[in-house]
Amino acid sequence: MRWRVSWQGEVGSTNDLARDAPFWTAVVAERQTAGRGRQGRLWHSPAGGLWLSAVVPPPVPAQGTIALEVARALASGYSLPIAYEPPNDLVLFGRKLGGILVEVCFQGGRPVKGVVGVGVNVNNSARGFPPPLSEQAIALVDVLGRPQGLRRLLGEVLSALEVAYEKGAACLRRR
Repeated sequence: MRWRVSWQGEVGSTNDLARDAPFWTAVVAERQTAGRGRQGRLWHSPAGGLWLSAVVPPPVPAQGTIALEVARALASGYSLPIAYEPPNDLVLFGRKLGGILVEVCFQGGRPVKGVVGVGVNVNNSARGFPPPLSEQAIALVDVLGRPQGLRRLLGEVLSALEVAYEKGAACLRRR
């Protein structure tokens, strides 16, 4: 798949912007002011993290499938014990590294588009987060001791999303 990547500065929410984008578009922001997680919770997304939303056609993969594949890709790519913790967290050493939020757009009761939000703390040290997030979160820079390339991480996340998409489609074909 060929992803179109739209790089943005500061936005409210990448998921909101991606809702109007065509399939296989990834909207990436330097910072979100109204990022959200599950159940409408605020997602702290300062500069230095990877904040993206990717648009996929139906069948939209399950949130857990996506989170598992992203965790696997990051664990392999960074040689770290990054894991998926249900329902949608990416964890490292028992602390939250990131999360996944899947929103499905419907028309006439049928799914027409999936918007997959992915947030990963990368170069935004958790030490700078407000309490209690500073005790619960972790960033790659906190563990690796140096900044990481966001473009590299973006490529790994989008590749993992493709794997999740193919697994979901293959599962439906077997039914």
